[in-house]
Amino acid sequence: MKDFIQILRRFVPPYKKYLFLNIFFNIFSTVLSLFSFALIIPILEILFKMKEISYNFIPWETTGMDLKDIAINNFYWFITEQINTHSEAWALMILGAFLVVMTFAKTCTSYLSSYFMIPIRSGVVRDIRTFVFKKVISLPIGFFTTERKGDVMSRMTGDVAEIENSIMASLDMMFKNPIMIIIYLGTMFAISWQLTIFVLILLPVAGFVMGQIGKKLKRTSLEAQQQWGGLMSQIEETLGGLRIIKAFNAEHKILDRFIKSNNKFFKITNRISRRQAMAHPMSEFLGTCTIAIVLWYGGSLILSGDNTISAADFIYYLVIFYSIINPAKDLSKAAYAVQRGLASMQRVDKILSAENPIKSPANPVRINSLNDKIEYRDISFKYNTDWVIKDVNLTIKKGQTVALVGQSGSGKSTMADLLPRFYDVEKGGIFIDGVNIKDMAVFDLREMMGNVNQEAILFNDS
Repeated sequence: MKDFIQILRRFVPPYKKYLFLNIFFNIFSTVLSLFSFALIIPILEILFKMKEISYNFIPWETTGMDLKDIAINNFYWFITEQINTHSEAWALMILGAFLVVMTFAKTCTSYLSSYFMIPIRSGVVRDIRTFVFKKVISLPIGFFTTERKGDVMSRMTGDVAEIENSIMASLDMMFKNPIMIIIYLGTMFAISWQLTIFVLILLPVAGFVMGQIGKKLKRTSLEAQQQWGGLMSQIEETLGGLRIIKAFNAEHKILDRFIKSNNKFFKITNRISRRQAMAHPMSEFLGTCTIAIVLWYGGSLILSGDNTISAADFIYYLVIFYSIINPAKDLSKAAYAVQRGLASMQRVDKILSAENPIKSPANPVRINSLNDKIEYRDISFKYNTDWVIKDVNLTIKKGQTVALVGQSGSGKSTMADLLPRFYDVEKGGIFIDGVNIKDMAVFDLREMMGNVNQEAILFNDS
Protein backbone atom coordinates (compact mmCIF):
# COMPACT_ATOMS: atom_id res chain seq x y z
CA MET A 1 0.00 0.00 0.00
CA LYS A 2 2.93 2.32 0.71
CA ASP A 3 4.18 1.92 -2.89
CA PHE A 4 0.65 2.56 -4.20
CA ILE A 5 0.40 5.82 -2.20
CA GLN A 6 3.82 6.87 -3.54
CA ILE A 7 2.55 6.43 -7.12
CA LEU A 8 -0.53 8.53 -6.32
CA ARG A 9 1.62 11.28 -4.77
CA ARG A 10 3.83 11.38 -7.87
CA PHE A 11 1.22 11.32 -10.63
CA VAL A 12 -2.23 12.31 -9.28
CA PRO A 13 -1.66 15.95 -8.06
CA PRO A 14 -2.37 17.52 -11.53
CA TYR A 15 -5.81 15.86 -11.37
CA LYS A 16 -6.72 16.67 -7.76
CA LYS A 17 -9.83 18.63 -8.88
CA TYR A 18 -11.25 15.44 -10.42
CA LEU A 19 -10.19 13.45 -7.34
CA PHE A 20 -12.11 15.74 -4.95
CA LEU A 21 -15.21 15.57 -7.17
CA ASN A 22 -14.92 11.77 -7.29
CA ILE A 23 -14.67 11.52 -3.48
CA PHE A 24 -17.59 13.97 -3.02
CA PHE A 25 -19.92 12.00 -5.30
CA ASN A 26 -18.78 8.70 -3.76
CA ILE A 27 -19.79 9.96 -0.29
CA PHE A 28 -23.07 11.35 -1.65
CA SER A 29 -23.85 8.06 -3.44
CA THR A 30 -23.14 5.99 -0.30
CA VAL A 31 -25.34 8.20 1.91
CA LEU A 32 -28.19 7.93 -0.62
CA SER A 33 -27.74 4.12 -0.58
CA LEU A 34 -28.25 4.10 3.18
CA PHE A 35 -31.43 6.18 2.89
CA SER A 36 -32.82 3.89 0.19
CA PHE A 37 -32.03 0.84 2.35
CA ALA A 38 -33.68 2.53 5.35
CA LEU A 39 -37.03 2.54 3.50
CA ILE A 40 -37.05 -1.25 3.96
CA ILE A 41 -37.90 -0.84 7.67
CA PRO A 42 -41.26 1.01 7.28
CA ILE A 43 -42.18 -1.26 4.32
CA LEU A 44 -41.64 -4.36 6.50
CA GLU A 45 -43.48 -2.81 9.43
CA ILE A 46 -46.51 -1.98 7.25
CA LEU A 47 -46.56 -5.40 5.56
CA PHE A 48 -46.23 -7.41 8.78
CA LYS A 49 -47.95 -4.90 11.10
CA MET A 50 -44.93 -4.93 13.40
CA LYS A 51 -45.74 -1.54 15.02
CA GLU A 52 -49.09 -0.50 16.43
CA ILE A 53 -48.02 2.96 17.62
CA SER A 54 -49.77 6.28 16.90
CA TYR A 55 -47.55 9.18 15.86
CA ASN A 56 -48.12 12.93 16.19
CA PHE A 57 -46.44 15.58 14.07
CA ILE A 58 -43.55 17.31 15.92
CA PRO A 59 -42.58 20.83 14.75
CA TRP A 60 -39.08 20.89 13.21
CA GLU A 61 -37.94 23.76 15.44
CA THR A 62 -38.73 21.83 18.67
CA THR A 63 -35.91 22.25 21.20
CA GLY A 64 -34.55 19.43 23.34
CA MET A 65 -34.90 16.79 20.59
CA ASP A 66 -32.43 15.56 17.99
CA LEU A 67 -33.22 16.46 14.39
CA LYS A 68 -32.79 12.78 13.52
CA ASP A 69 -35.51 11.74 16.04
CA ILE A 70 -37.85 14.49 14.77
CA ALA A 71 -37.28 13.40 11.13
CA ILE A 72 -37.98 9.70 11.92
CA ASN A 73 -41.10 10.56 13.95
CA ASN A 74 -42.51 12.88 11.27
CA PHE A 75 -41.78 10.36 8.53
CA TYR A 76 -43.74 7.65 10.41
CA TRP A 77 -46.49 10.21 11.12
CA PHE A 78 -46.74 10.93 7.38
CA ILE A 79 -46.93 7.19 6.53
CA THR A 80 -49.58 6.46 9.19
CA GLU A 81 -51.60 9.48 7.95
CA GLN A 82 -51.51 8.04 4.44
CA ILE A 83 -52.64 4.62 5.77
CA ASN A 84 -55.49 6.20 7.78
CA THR A 85 -56.58 8.54 4.98
CA HIS A 86 -56.22 6.15 2.05
CA SER A 87 -54.94 2.59 2.60
CA GLU A 88 -51.86 0.52 3.39
CA ALA A 89 -51.45 -0.22 -0.34
CA TRP A 90 -51.34 3.55 -1.05
CA ALA A 91 -48.68 4.02 1.66
CA LEU A 92 -46.64 1.17 0.17
CA MET A 93 -46.90 2.79 -3.27
CA ILE A 94 -45.58 6.09 -1.83
CA LEU A 95 -42.68 4.26 -0.13
CA GLY A 96 -41.96 2.44 -3.40
CA ALA A 97 -41.89 5.78 -5.26
CA PHE A 98 -39.48 7.16 -2.61
CA LEU A 99 -37.29 4.08 -3.12
CA VAL A 100 -37.24 4.57 -6.92
CA VAL A 101 -36.33 8.29 -6.58
CA MET A 102 -33.58 7.57 -4.03
CA THR A 103 -32.15 4.75 -6.16
CA PHE A 104 -32.20 6.99 -9.27
CA ALA A 105 -30.32 9.73 -7.36
CA LYS A 106 -27.86 7.13 -6.03
CA THR A 107 -27.11 5.70 -9.51
CA CYS A 108 -26.66 9.23 -10.93
CA THR A 109 -24.14 10.19 -8.25
CA SER A 110 -22.41 6.82 -8.64
CA TYR A 111 -22.05 7.49 -12.38
CA LEU A 112 -20.72 11.01 -11.70
CA SER A 113 -18.07 9.59 -9.34
CA SER A 114 -16.85 7.27 -12.14
CA TYR A 115 -17.18 10.11 -14.69
CA PHE A 116 -14.66 12.22 -12.77
CA MET A 117 -12.33 9.25 -12.17
CA ILE A 118 -11.85 8.53 -15.90
CA PRO A 119 -9.67 11.65 -16.63
CA ILE A 120 -7.42 10.68 -13.68
CA ARG A 121 -6.98 7.11 -14.97
CA SER A 122 -6.26 7.99 -18.59
CA GLY A 123 -4.30 11.15 -17.68
CA VAL A 124 -1.91 9.41 -15.28
CA VAL A 125 -1.18 6.66 -17.83
CA ARG A 126 -0.61 9.31 -20.54
CA ASP A 127 1.79 11.15 -18.21
CA ILE A 128 3.71 7.97 -17.32
CA ARG A 129 4.06 7.10 -21.02
CA THR A 130 5.29 10.64 -21.80
CA PHE A 131 7.72 10.67 -18.85
CA VAL A 132 9.18 7.30 -19.92
CA PHE A 133 9.57 8.34 -23.57
CA LYS A 134 11.09 11.70 -22.57
CA LYS A 135 13.52 9.92 -20.25
CA VAL A 136 14.47 7.35 -22.90
CA ILE A 137 15.42 9.97 -25.49
CA SER A 138 17.35 11.98 -22.86
CA LEU A 139 19.43 9.04 -21.60
CA PRO A 140 22.96 8.57 -22.97
CA ILE A 141 23.82 5.88 -25.53
CA GLY A 142 25.71 4.09 -22.73
CA PHE A 143 22.42 3.22 -21.00
CA PHE A 144 21.35 1.16 -24.01
CA THR A 145 24.59 -0.81 -24.15
CA THR A 146 23.79 -2.34 -20.74
CA GLU A 147 19.99 -2.58 -21.26
CA ARG A 148 18.51 -4.69 -24.04
CA LYS A 149 16.38 -2.69 -26.49
CA GLY A 150 13.62 -5.31 -26.42
CA ASP A 151 13.43 -5.07 -22.63
CA VAL A 152 13.25 -1.26 -22.77
CA MET A 153 10.44 -1.55 -25.37
CA SER A 154 8.67 -4.04 -23.08
CA ARG A 155 8.77 -1.54 -20.22
CA MET A 156 7.49 1.28 -22.41
CA THR A 157 4.62 -0.80 -23.83
CA GLY A 158 3.75 -3.92 -21.82
CA ASP A 159 4.58 -2.56 -18.38
CA VAL A 160 2.84 0.78 -18.96
CA ALA A 161 -0.20 -1.13 -20.28
CA GLU A 162 -0.11 -3.31 -17.14
CA ILE A 163 -0.06 -0.18 -14.96
CA GLU A 164 -3.10 1.09 -16.88
CA ASN A 165 -4.97 -2.23 -16.60
CA SER A 166 -4.19 -2.80 -12.94
CA ILE A 167 -3.34 0.29 -10.87
CA MET A 168 -5.35 2.84 -12.86
CA ALA A 169 -8.30 0.50 -13.39
CA SER A 170 -8.34 -0.04 -9.62
CA LEU A 171 -8.32 3.66 -8.71
CA ASP A 172 -12.10 3.91 -8.67
CA MET A 173 -12.36 0.88 -6.42
CA MET A 174 -9.53 2.07 -4.17
CA PHE A 175 -11.23 5.43 -3.55
CA LYS A 176 -14.89 4.41 -3.71
CA ASN A 177 -14.92 1.19 -1.70
CA PRO A 178 -13.14 2.41 1.47
CA ILE A 179 -15.62 5.33 1.64
CA MET A 180 -18.56 2.93 1.31
CA ILE A 181 -17.11 0.53 3.88
CA ILE A 182 -16.44 3.31 6.43
CA ILE A 183 -19.94 4.86 6.07
CA TYR A 184 -21.65 1.46 6.14
CA LEU A 185 -19.66 0.42 9.22
CA GLY A 186 -20.56 3.68 10.96
CA THR A 187 -24.25 3.01 10.30
CA MET A 188 -23.88 -0.57 11.51
CA PHE A 189 -22.35 0.73 14.76
CA ALA A 190 -25.30 3.11 15.14
CA ILE A 191 -27.79 0.23 14.72
CA SER A 192 -25.98 -2.30 16.95
CA TRP A 193 -22.47 -1.84 18.26
CA GLN A 194 -22.43 -5.39 19.73
CA LEU A 195 -23.08 -7.00 16.34
CA THR A 196 -20.57 -4.73 14.57
CA ILE A 197 -17.75 -5.48 17.03
CA PHE A 198 -18.53 -9.15 16.49
CA VAL A 199 -18.11 -8.61 12.71
CA LEU A 200 -14.87 -6.63 13.08
CA ILE A 201 -13.20 -9.44 15.02
CA LEU A 202 -13.36 -11.59 11.87
CA LEU A 203 -12.14 -8.97 9.36
CA PRO A 204 -8.42 -8.87 10.34
CA VAL A 205 -8.19 -12.65 9.76
CA ALA A 206 -9.58 -12.29 6.23
CA GLY A 207 -7.34 -9.27 5.59
CA PHE A 208 -4.24 -11.19 6.69
CA VAL A 209 -5.03 -14.11 4.34
CA MET A 210 -5.61 -11.74 1.40
CA GLY A 211 -2.42 -9.80 2.18
CA GLN A 212 -0.25 -12.93 2.13
CA ILE A 213 -1.59 -14.00 -1.27
CA GLY A 214 -1.16 -10.44 -2.61
CA LYS A 215 2.55 -10.37 -1.65
CA LYS A 216 3.17 -13.65 -3.49
CA LEU A 217 1.33 -12.29 -6.53
CA LYS A 218 3.55 -9.18 -6.67
CA ARG A 219 6.73 -11.30 -6.61
CA THR A 220 5.46 -13.56 -9.39
CA SER A 221 4.25 -10.58 -11.45
CA LEU A 222 7.71 -9.00 -11.37
CA GLU A 223 9.20 -12.28 -12.59
CA ALA A 224 6.59 -12.45 -15.38
CA GLN A 225 7.32 -8.91 -16.59
CA GLN A 226 11.07 -9.62 -16.63
CA GLN A 227 10.41 -12.77 -18.64
CA TRP A 228 8.21 -10.78 -21.04
CA GLY A 229 11.05 -8.27 -21.46
CA GLY A 230 13.36 -11.18 -22.35
CA LEU A 231 10.86 -12.39 -24.96
CA MET A 232 10.64 -8.93 -26.51
CA SER A 233 14.45 -8.78 -26.66
CA GLN A 234 14.59 -12.12 -28.45
CA ILE A 235 12.01 -10.94 -31.00
CA GLU A 236 13.92 -7.68 -31.55
CA GLU A 237 17.26 -9.53 -31.94
CA THR A 238 15.72 -12.07 -34.32
CA LEU A 239 14.18 -9.43 -36.59
CA GLY A 240 17.37 -7.37 -36.56
CA GLY A 241 19.65 -10.36 -37.23
CA LEU A 242 17.46 -12.43 -39.56
CA ARG A 243 20.05 -12.33 -42.36
CA ILE A 244 22.74 -13.78 -40.03
CA ILE A 245 20.37 -16.43 -38.63
CA LYS A 246 19.52 -17.67 -42.13
CA ALA A 247 23.13 -17.50 -43.32
CA PHE A 248 24.26 -19.83 -40.50
CA ASN A 249 21.18 -22.12 -40.67
CA ALA A 250 20.41 -21.17 -37.05
CA GLU A 251 16.60 -21.08 -37.41
CA HIS A 252 16.07 -24.18 -35.23
CA LYS A 253 18.42 -22.94 -32.52
CA ILE A 254 16.69 -19.54 -32.35
CA LEU A 255 13.25 -21.20 -32.42
CA ASP A 256 14.17 -23.59 -29.59
CA ARG A 257 15.44 -20.69 -27.48
CA PHE A 258 12.21 -18.73 -28.09
CA ILE A 259 9.97 -21.74 -27.32
CA LYS A 260 11.83 -22.35 -24.04
CA SER A 261 11.37 -18.71 -22.94
CA ASN A 262 7.77 -18.63 -24.15
CA ASN A 263 6.92 -21.78 -22.16
CA LYS A 264 8.49 -20.28 -19.03
CA PHE A 265 6.36 -17.14 -19.47
CA PHE A 266 3.29 -19.37 -19.99
CA LYS A 267 3.88 -21.16 -16.67
CA ILE A 268 4.44 -17.92 -14.73
CA THR A 269 1.27 -16.27 -16.15
CA ASN A 270 -0.70 -19.41 -15.26
CA ARG A 271 0.48 -19.12 -11.64
CA ILE A 272 -0.48 -15.44 -11.53
CA SER A 273 -3.92 -15.99 -13.07
CA ARG A 274 -4.69 -18.89 -10.70
CA ARG A 275 -3.78 -16.80 -7.67
CA GLN A 276 -5.85 -13.92 -8.99
CA ALA A 277 -8.80 -16.23 -9.62
CA MET A 278 -8.59 -17.26 -5.94
CA ALA A 279 -9.50 -13.73 -4.78
CA HIS A 280 -13.22 -13.85 -5.62
CA PRO A 281 -14.12 -17.32 -4.25
CA MET A 282 -12.03 -16.79 -1.12
CA SER A 283 -13.63 -13.42 -0.34
CA GLU A 284 -17.08 -14.90 -1.08
CA PHE A 285 -16.46 -17.84 1.26
CA LEU A 286 -15.15 -15.61 4.06
CA GLY A 287 -18.11 -13.23 3.56
CA THR A 288 -20.63 -16.08 3.74
CA CYS A 289 -19.01 -17.40 6.93
CA THR A 290 -19.26 -13.93 8.46
CA ILE A 291 -22.92 -13.53 7.43
CA ALA A 292 -23.77 -16.92 8.96
CA ILE A 293 -22.12 -15.93 12.25
CA VAL A 294 -23.83 -12.50 12.24
CA LEU A 295 -27.19 -14.14 11.48
CA TRP A 296 -26.74 -16.51 14.41
CA TYR A 297 -25.60 -13.83 16.86
CA GLY A 298 -28.18 -11.19 15.82
CA GLY A 299 -30.97 -13.78 15.80
CA SER A 300 -29.94 -14.84 19.31
CA LEU A 301 -30.23 -11.23 20.54
CA ILE A 302 -33.79 -10.92 19.15
CA LEU A 303 -34.95 -14.36 20.29
CA SER A 304 -33.59 -13.79 23.82
CA GLY A 305 -35.82 -10.71 24.18
CA ASP A 306 -32.87 -8.27 24.19
CA ASN A 307 -34.21 -4.84 23.18
CA THR A 308 -30.92 -3.60 21.70
CA ILE A 309 -32.17 -4.35 18.17
CA SER A 310 -35.60 -4.95 16.65
CA ALA A 311 -36.40 -7.51 13.94
CA ALA A 312 -36.87 -4.77 11.28
CA ASP A 313 -33.61 -3.08 12.32
CA PHE A 314 -31.84 -6.44 12.18
CA ILE A 315 -33.02 -7.00 8.58
CA TYR A 316 -31.84 -3.47 7.72
CA TYR A 317 -28.53 -4.30 9.40
CA LEU A 318 -28.19 -7.48 7.33
CA VAL A 319 -28.96 -5.56 4.11
CA ILE A 320 -26.20 -3.04 4.92
CA PHE A 321 -23.81 -5.80 5.91
CA TYR A 322 -24.54 -7.72 2.69
CA SER A 323 -23.97 -4.48 0.76
CA ILE A 324 -20.56 -4.09 2.41
CA ILE A 325 -19.43 -7.50 1.09
CA ASN A 326 -19.30 -6.44 -2.60
CA PRO A 327 -17.11 -3.36 -1.91
CA ALA A 328 -14.89 -5.57 0.27
CA LYS A 329 -14.62 -8.12 -2.57
CA ASP A 330 -13.86 -5.41 -5.11
CA LEU A 331 -11.28 -3.96 -2.73
CA SER A 332 -9.56 -7.35 -2.43
CA LYS A 333 -9.59 -7.75 -6.23
CA ALA A 334 -8.23 -4.21 -6.60
CA ALA A 335 -5.48 -5.06 -4.10
CA TYR A 336 -4.48 -8.05 -6.26
CA ALA A 337 -4.50 -5.91 -9.42
CA VAL A 338 -2.44 -3.19 -7.71
CA GLN A 339 0.18 -5.76 -6.65
CA ARG A 340 0.53 -6.77 -10.31
CA GLY A 341 0.80 -3.14 -11.38
CA LEU A 342 3.41 -2.35 -8.70
CA ALA A 343 5.68 -5.03 -10.19
CA SER A 344 5.42 -3.26 -13.58
CA MET A 345 5.92 0.15 -11.92
CA GLN A 346 9.21 -1.08 -10.44
CA ARG A 347 10.45 -1.92 -13.95
CA VAL A 348 9.26 1.41 -15.39
CA ASP A 349 10.91 3.20 -12.45
CA LYS A 350 14.25 1.68 -13.46
CA ILE A 351 14.07 3.90 -16.54
CA LEU A 352 12.52 6.94 -14.81
CA SER A 353 15.10 6.89 -12.01
CA ALA A 354 18.11 6.28 -14.31
CA GLU A 355 20.73 9.02 -13.95
CA ASN A 356 22.10 10.75 -17.02
CA PRO A 357 25.84 11.28 -16.36
CA ILE A 358 26.24 13.45 -19.47
CA LYS A 359 25.14 16.89 -18.32
CA SER A 360 25.68 20.42 -19.57
CA PRO A 361 27.61 22.75 -17.22
CA ALA A 362 25.79 25.53 -15.36
CA ASN A 363 27.71 28.23 -17.29
CA PRO A 364 28.66 26.68 -20.65
CA VAL A 365 31.33 28.09 -22.98
CA ARG A 366 29.86 28.91 -26.40
CA ILE A 367 31.72 28.15 -29.65
CA ASN A 368 30.03 28.81 -32.96
CA SER A 369 32.46 27.04 -35.29
CA LEU A 370 35.76 25.15 -35.51
CA ASN A 371 38.61 27.59 -36.14
CA ASP A 372 41.81 25.60 -35.50
CA LYS A 373 41.79 21.97 -34.33
CA ILE A 374 40.24 19.10 -32.37
CA GLU A 375 42.49 17.43 -29.79
CA TYR A 376 42.18 14.08 -27.99
CA ARG A 377 44.54 14.56 -25.02
CA ASP A 378 45.68 11.37 -23.26
CA ILE A 379 42.16 9.90 -23.26
CA SER A 380 41.10 6.55 -21.81
CA PHE A 381 37.66 4.90 -21.91
CA LYS A 382 36.04 1.59 -20.88
CA TYR A 383 32.49 0.24 -21.19
CA ASN A 384 32.67 -2.19 -18.27
CA THR A 385 36.00 -3.37 -16.86
CA ASP A 386 38.43 -3.60 -19.81
CA TRP A 387 39.89 -0.47 -21.35
CA VAL A 388 38.69 -0.02 -24.95
CA ILE A 389 40.83 3.11 -25.45
CA LYS A 390 43.90 3.81 -23.30
CA ASP A 391 46.17 6.87 -23.25
CA VAL A 392 45.37 7.99 -26.80
CA ASN A 393 46.52 11.34 -28.18
CA LEU A 394 45.22 12.65 -31.50
CA THR A 395 45.16 16.08 -33.15
CA ILE A 396 42.89 16.83 -36.12
CA LYS A 397 43.53 20.16 -37.84
CA LYS A 398 40.75 22.16 -39.45
CA GLY A 399 40.27 21.08 -43.07
CA GLN A 400 41.93 17.67 -42.60
CA THR A 401 40.22 14.41 -43.58
CA VAL A 402 41.06 11.72 -41.04
CA ALA A 403 40.20 8.01 -41.28
CA LEU A 404 40.43 5.63 -38.33
CA VAL A 405 41.47 2.17 -39.54
CA GLY A 406 41.59 -1.02 -37.47
CA GLN A 407 40.06 -4.39 -36.86
CA SER A 408 36.53 -4.85 -35.51
CA GLY A 409 36.29 -3.97 -31.82
CA SER A 410 39.49 -1.93 -31.74
CA GLY A 411 37.65 1.28 -30.69
CA LYS A 412 37.15 3.20 -33.96
CA SER A 413 33.43 3.87 -33.42
CA THR A 414 34.08 4.62 -29.75
CA MET A 415 36.64 7.28 -30.70
CA ALA A 416 34.02 8.94 -32.91
CA ASP A 417 31.24 8.58 -30.28
CA LEU A 418 33.33 10.35 -27.63
CA LEU A 419 33.46 13.60 -29.65
CA PRO A 420 29.68 14.40 -29.55
CA ARG A 421 29.63 13.09 -25.94
CA PHE A 422 27.53 9.99 -26.64
CA TYR A 423 29.90 8.70 -23.94
CA ASP A 424 32.24 10.64 -21.63
CA VAL A 425 35.95 9.87 -21.38
CA GLU A 426 37.15 8.28 -18.12
CA LYS A 427 40.55 10.02 -18.21
CA GLY A 428 42.00 12.89 -20.21
CA GLY A 429 39.88 15.25 -22.30
CA ILE A 430 38.74 16.23 -25.79
CA PHE A 431 39.24 19.87 -26.78
CA ILE A 432 37.84 22.01 -29.61
CA ASP A 433 40.02 25.08 -30.17
CA GLY A 434 41.41 24.61 -26.66
CA VAL A 435 37.96 24.34 -24.99
CA ASN A 436 37.10 21.11 -23.21
CA ILE A 437 33.89 19.69 -24.70
CA LYS A 438 32.64 19.04 -21.13
CA ASP A 439 32.59 22.84 -20.63
CA MET A 440 30.20 23.25 -23.57
CA ALA A 441 26.42 22.73 -23.62
CA VAL A 442 25.66 19.29 -25.09
CA PHE A 443 23.14 20.80 -27.53
CA ASP A 444 25.67 23.41 -28.80
CA LEU A 445 28.39 20.77 -29.17
CA ARG A 446 26.25 18.44 -31.27
CA GLU A 447 24.83 21.30 -33.31
CA MET A 448 28.35 21.97 -34.65
CA MET A 449 28.62 18.50 -36.18
CA GLY A 450 27.31 16.51 -39.12
CA ASN A 451 26.81 12.78 -38.73
CA VAL A 452 26.76 10.12 -41.46
CA ASN A 453 25.98 6.66 -40.07
CA GLN A 454 27.13 3.29 -41.39
CA GLU A 455 23.51 2.22 -41.83
CA ALA A 456 20.82 4.53 -43.20
CA ILE A 457 17.90 4.90 -40.76
CA LEU A 458 14.56 5.92 -42.26
CA PHE A 459 12.00 7.29 -39.82
CA ASN A 460 8.31 6.78 -40.61
CA ASP A 461 7.80 10.49 -41.34
CA SER A 462 8.00 13.01 -44.20
